[in-house]
Amino acid sequence: MKQDSKEIIKRIEALLFAASKPVEIRELLSICGLRKKEKIVHVVKELMKKYNDGNSAIELVELSGDRYYLRLRREYHDLVKKYVKRPLFSRGIMRTLSFIAYHQPIEQSKVAAVRGSSSYKHIKILIERGLIEAEEKGKTKILKTTQLLADYLGVPNTPSAIKKALMSRMEENKEKNKSAQLGSPLKIKNIQGSQAQSLSNIQQDSNNA
Repeated sequence: MKQDSKEIIKRIEALLFAASKPVEIRELLSICGLRKKEKIVHVVKELMKKYNDGNSAIELVELSGDRYYLRLRREYHDLVKKYVKRPLFSRGIMRTLSFIAYHQPIEQSKVAAVRGSSSYKHIKILIERGLIEAEEKGKTKILKTTQLLADYLGVPNTPSAIKKALMSRMEENKEKNKSAQLGSPLKIKNIQGSQAQSLSNIQQDSNNA
């Protein structure tokens, strides 16, 4: 069914907002029920003017690979950080990201050799979020961090600055995890048998992801 321009704008804006990560143009085409990307690109450009005129705390940026990202402007990160307790990623993903940032550019196979097979999942998530990019090289990929990550962290786009910022985030997450675990034994104590074991496994998997 053909959508009018106002409905297309609403659908694109809704997906960009809800995704909380870069969105590929093919996904925007799908939600709008369109086939030609020219229409989507035109609408996104109009939205970019709306958000990027300096009158909003939100900005819409275009990334490589026909992707778009609706995000908070860098200057408001510190302002809202104390109100938003959600960590950027699990500790495991943060460690993989830090390793890539410190050793970049680095082959994916070398990351896996050090960080283990779970790093492939981590890398996939980080690429989807637009925080690292991968360049094909033979049977492997060359990984490095992106300007988007530097912008998110509010630091210069250099390996040393990004590494330092990520290590600081990891320490913050570690402290939050310690605080959150203080009440865990009491919660588990009230659950019997296999339910208690399942809860323990879920908590352990979350910390090791």
